[in-house]
Amino acid sequence: MTSPALNQILFGPPGTGKTYATIEAALEILAPEFLQANKDNRVALKRRFDELAADRHIEFVTFHQSFSYEDFVEGLRAESGEDGQLRYDVVDGVFKNLCTTAIAKVTQQAPAPIDIEQRRVWKMSLGNIHGSDAYIFDECKENNYALLGYGGCIDFSGCKNREDIAQRFAEGGEVLPANAYGITAVHSFLLKMKIGDLLVVTEGNTKFRAIGEITGEYRCLNREDQDFEYGQCRSVKWLRIYEPSLPHDQLMNGKFTQRTLYELGAGSLDRGKLAQLLGAPLQNSAAEVSPSVRFTKGESFGSGYVVASASIELLNLVKPNGKELPIGMSMLNALAEYVRSGRLTISDIRNKLVFDKISETKLEPFLINGYNNILPVLVERILDTPSDHSEVKATAQSSNARVLIIDEINRGNISRIFGELITLIEPSKRAGADEALKVTLPYSKDHFSVPSNVYLIGTMNTADRSLAGLDIALRRRFTFREMPPKPELLKDVTVGELIVGQLLIVMNQRIEMLLDRDHCLGHAYFMPLENEPTLERLGQIFREQVLPLLQEYFFEDWLRIQWVLNDHRKAPENCFIAQALFNSESLFGDQVMLSNQNNQWIINEDAFARIESFWGVIDHQAVPPKVQEAIEAEKDDIQVRQLESGSIEVLKSGKIVSPSKPILRELAAAHGLTTHHASGLEFNTRHLGAAVISALKGVTV
Repeated sequence: MTSPALNQILFGPPGTGKTYATIEAALEILAPEFLQANKDNRVALKRRFDELAADRHIEFVTFHQSFSYEDFVEGLRAESGEDGQLRYDVVDGVFKNLCTTAIAKVTQQAPAPIDIEQRRVWKMSLGNIHGSDAYIFDECKENNYALLGYGGCIDFSGCKNREDIAQRFAEGGEVLPANAYGITAVHSFLLKMKIGDLLVVTEGNTKFRAIGEITGEYRCLNREDQDFEYGQCRSVKWLRIYEPSLPHDQLMNGKFTQRTLYELGAGSLDRGKLAQLLGAPLQNSAAEVSPSVRFTKGESFGSGYVVASASIELLNLVKPNGKELPIGMSMLNALAEYVRSGRLTISDIRNKLVFDKISETKLEPFLINGYNNILPVLVERILDTPSDHSEVKATAQSSNARVLIIDEINRGNISRIFGELITLIEPSKRAGADEALKVTLPYSKDHFSVPSNVYLIGTMNTADRSLAGLDIALRRRFTFREMPPKPELLKDVTVGELIVGQLLIVMNQRIEMLLDRDHCLGHAYFMPLENEPTLERLGQIFREQVLPLLQEYFFEDWLRIQWVLNDHRKAPENCFIAQALFNSESLFGDQVMLSNQNNQWIINEDAFARIESFWGVIDHQAVPPKVQEAIEAEKDDIQVRQLESGSIEVLKSGKIVSPSKPILRELAAAHGLTTHHASGLEFNTRHLGAAVISALKGVTV
């Protein structure tokens, strides 16, 4: 089997499953054995994809007109320093971040403690990589300690509180206000930081370069040879040192701040990632699988609860009213464990029976019973782990490969986004290749090359921009995989007797003749009919997706849209669009001559509820289903009938009336019928027509 291409683009018309296919394309690179073993198990593939994305082996971006080099490679960002002054730092973009992660190596390591969950974790800066004190980090590595610059070489030994520290500053010739950050930093370093605490050494606000463990009490060094700077010292065992530094998202849920020293809280630090970096097991077995695999930002649960963020400790939801609802993962894991052991069921949680069945539990009754509408589905997600027999398990990642998925790659300004890197992504110019190249980046002045284990997968909508119009520099550096419509996937999808795959084939044949193959309709538009094969759903797809897309394709040329839908050959009541008749003389006089193309076009809403309209797309001579007399009723010269398909027809004096809804509304009002749902939404034609027929026949509904 050939190796996947380093750079590939999946291209095709809208709705052909390009983004859908990127999951398999990424797994073909990162987990080929797993992909092969679970080829027909989409749930397993998506779960594995999410795991790899959570571990930052996969990144996903969408190109657009505002996407820039600064977003993709690197740029300047304004940050406020500890002194309140505005400063501009170089911040890596998504591609440079991914490349850095792909080549990062552990240059020094030591065994990590096993009780990671119990350790306090501190963020600390050890010199500025671009400043005069850049040497501090190297010195700390060599001597196994951490140095704090505040206080110079003032000895704070014996200080018990902030007041003592402020006094010692004053004695050393530095009179500081009580709330000065220098006092806060020394107080944390001297009194709050304990032996056994962990230390994360950062590089700016967006990277970290080492993780250590505090092993000694405070001491003051004599730094006369260093102009009495950085005299505050704590001994450290360096557990991991990285070269180059890793992006913050390998450890954090957000960026670091400018403060030199502070404790990392539960909301900002992801302890699951920390344990993974240190190779340490998490004591809570229920938390061994990262919750970001189970809960993904943007997911919706229940009646509108949306995931805002997820970590090893906390799941943050946004409630339907817009307020946040933080839920501890320990609570969800505890409920899941009760269900696994058979002491509870999901129904017990929903019916507020948790405390009746498990009286000794320490869970909070207010939360458990107060959110019984959402907790059951969250617990079900935790319980939804794959069976050993249902799929082949994912093996440990054997390579350090990374995948960047670029959706809508042709919508961005390629020259502006890639810049000089357009040359470096070429396989022969990658790091380690015979013709490898490096460039000096404009902002950081770093020497940069693209690693050979970074893969690019792009998607391209050919209706948005043709392949011929794509940047020639991009075309020659990517391989292309066409993603055409696949009507064969719809061969078993039917609405009544109508074969949806055949409907798609005929429309695409007409579009290819009138435009080109780049503007065909994709099968994905019709895939919802697999689970909901109803006329109402088909009508919704045509009205809300297919027809607007055709309007865009043909630039409001309604005559050609008629040809695609075969409306020019159908019976009037089955046409989706038609020309409204009007007298131009009444508007312009008899001296202005207008062609038919100047006429107003109208959309026949009733046609979307008639199966005959869709049969007519395939063949205008198709025999419509028979009328069932049992569901037909008359009043005066008005006849209302429901076809086998469920469609409603209204005839007046033997002629079909279109649109039919106004007459149905009049009949409903005359019989005192409700015409709207409780939500305020008006009944559709089929629902209203069935109610009118029943009323005319004297049947209670």
